[in-house]
Amino acid sequence: MHTQEEVIKAYESYYNMVWKICLTQLGNEHDAYDATQETFMRFIKCTKKLHSEEHKKAWLIRTAVNYCKDVMKSSWKKKRADMEGVNFAAVIADNSYENEKMHREVIGTLIKLQDKYRIILYLYYYEGYTLKEIAHILKVNSSTLRSRFAAAKKMMKEYLENE
Repeated sequence: MHTQEEVIKAYESYYNMVWKICLTQLGNEHDAYDATQETFMRFIKCTKKLHSEEHKKAWLIRTAVNYCKDVMKSSWKKKRADMEGVNFAAVIADNSYENEKMHREVIGTLIKLQDKYRIILYLYYYEGYTLKEIAHILKVNSSTLRSRFAAAKKMMKEYLENE
């Protein structure tokens, strides 16, 4: 288990990132808060030694993504359709873009993509990971990830051109 200081530091450093990942995966602020809380609860209980900050960050991302996948598979979540309730401003609030309307459109389109495409684009464009790092975090073959990345960019482009 991690010390209280380690938990506080991780929470302060990575809370926003984990919450945004959960929000883009689940499409609902309340579910995202719950998933974020569960991710950090799992971090508290984790007995695995995380050797560096990058390892800790990758572990939190992987745990958040896996938990969100489990939530999306649940029969309770499948019966709900609340992607319209996303507070897009919360996702883009701390980035440096000039045109908020365009970014609401981008985030809205991103949420329409399947999970396997959405998380790649989010980690690449919003968190600044390389494709190699994303492949490692998501435990996906590098060539598979590059193919998904290309497909995701193509889908995003088509969605945005049609809107």
